[in-house]
Amino acid sequence: MAPSNRLAFLDALRGLAAVYVVIFHVMAMPSPALATGPVLGAVLAMGGTGVALFFVISAFSLAYTMPRHAATPRPLLSFYLHRLFRIAPLFFVLLAFSIWRDGRGSHPGHSAAEILANVTFTFNLFDGWEAGIVWASWAIGVEMLFYAVFPLLFNLIDTLKRACLVALLVTAASMFAVLGLFGAEGVAAVGDYGLLRHLPVFLYGILAYHSFKALHAMRPSKARRLGMGLLVTGGALLVGLTLGSARAVLSPGISWGLFGATYAMLLLGMSLFPLSAVVNRATTYLGQVSYSLYLAHPIVIALLIPVFRRIQASVPQPDLAYLACAALTLGIAIPLAQLGYRFIEVPGIRAGHRLLAYINARRITAMERADQRE
Repeated sequence: MAPSNRLAFLDALRGLAAVYVVIFHVMAMPSPALATGPVLGAVLAMGGTGVALFFVISAFSLAYTMPRHAATPRPLLSFYLHRLFRIAPLFFVLLAFSIWRDGRGSHPGHSAAEILANVTFTFNLFDGWEAGIVWASWAIGVEMLFYAVFPLLFNLIDTLKRACLVALLVTAASMFAVLGLFGAEGVAAVGDYGLLRHLPVFLYGILAYHSFKALHAMRPSKARRLGMGLLVTGGALLVGLTLGSARAVLSPGISWGLFGATYAMLLLGMSLFPLSAVVNRATTYLGQVSYSLYLAHPIVIALLIPVFRRIQASVPQPDLAYLACAALTLGIAIPLAQLGYRFIEVPGIRAGHRLLAYINARRITAMERADQRE
């Protein structure tokens, strides 16, 4: 397994997850939704599960980089500052825009309490605010709560055996809640924004990381065969879940966890056998700008809906009309995402690095002065 492929496959999958969410919203955001044929419609309808893939990737990458934070003078500070300055700058820019947008015309705007909940990334904890002020930011609310407890989880789940056990136990709890065995509160916890719905998916990412570590010493030829097997199995499961969900065979709460587990399998397979059709310059670039693409694309789609209607009127074949709308959206959203990455995300990340270096330098200086006094 070539080391250069490790981060490349994560970036590629992150980029594909973002695109999957975008093309889903191209269909679903207009009211009524854009018409498509049955096959394309079934595939697009599961585009929301791209967020589950985001969650799996996030947990894997956090676990993968945690030793780097542990090697710093202040591991927890390093972890939380990196997370904050990775997420907050772009989010706050779009939050300011969203508050301005929603305070105009007939929209009542947002209360100071709701704005504070969004500024502090705690909006997922309040009934009625879980979706977030920024469109599609519900996933950020879930992620930030996971970040808050991740160092504890990482220390507790420190072996493959424990990762399997915890993932199994939390998955079982989530299933019991879906079946109503924990009452109304349990059902709410596995709702669209419920933490018990999404925690198993994060745990599958941690499990994939420990599996990756265990398989890392495997002979390259054997690793590629295993990776190919995981990709074939995961691909078959993904097709089956998509068909099952299209026919309403599975409840949304159960299918979400199954999609998460399948994505974790595909991630692990891609780490061992990175297909060039999936892991390439185009997909890794999309992964680089995926955060900006994810948060900005709903605004682009909302502005393009009148154009979508004109395309539908002029292109009689539904699938071709939809593909034209999707291509137009990506053609605008990706360059905007590049701007967001270049001028907001990168400066934010660098500011976090500078702040951490400044804090560590002050700490070292204070310790040296203390030693001199002694």
